[in-house]
Amino acid sequence: MLSNNFHRGLTILLLLFGLVSCSDKQEKIPVLDFENKAQVLDAVKKHFNKETQAAFGGLFDETGKQFVAAGWEINNADDWGIKFAFLEKSDDEFESIYETELLDGSFKESFVDKIKFSSIDYDLVYYNSQGYFMGSGGGEVFSYIIDLENKQVYYAHLVVESQTATYLFISDNTKNKELVNFFTLTFKKDYPGLTIVEDDIVLD
Repeated sequence: MLSNNFHRGLTILLLLFGLVSCSDKQEKIPVLDFENKAQVLDAVKKHFNKETQAAFGGLFDETGKQFVAAGWEINNADDWGIKFAFLEKSDDEFESIYETELLDGSFKESFVDKIKFSSIDYDLVYYNSQGYFMGSGGGEVFSYIIDLENKQVYYAHLVVESQTATYLFISDNTKNKELVNFFTLTFKKDYPGLTIVEDDIVLD
């Protein structure tokens, strides 16, 4: 009788151990296809930040390793804006190796993806708020190029006050002429008469 109870108890323990082991295996990050944005986003939501709204793989520094760029929006009583992080995948977690400060912007109606420039040997992250902050009487567009290798955020800010008053500010740390030209030409497509300004404009 004692032997039967012992074997029954041992069987239950083994079953429980098996269930825990299976559960642990399910929690590990699956092998990722870094070009599959839906798969990458799902993994980042489950294993890093459930609020993530954009995630994609890329070769974001000179090592040639695959990293994941992730972005999410923060909107609470104290803070509002967007953040980006670069993540390195380990067996069962994502490790954040660089995060931006809180940036002006929203992921609603925005465009965000990796981007490649001929003068740079690795991928960058490009964000553009597009028309979300624009209205019939004007508005603004926030744009960023994020560089993991140098841990820099290059910033462009378009302000439209009227049909004849459109201004573009490009952050001082944007030294690469190809990036400056990219920001300028991107906005000149829609606003050919824009004026480049040296100081950023903050709308009320």
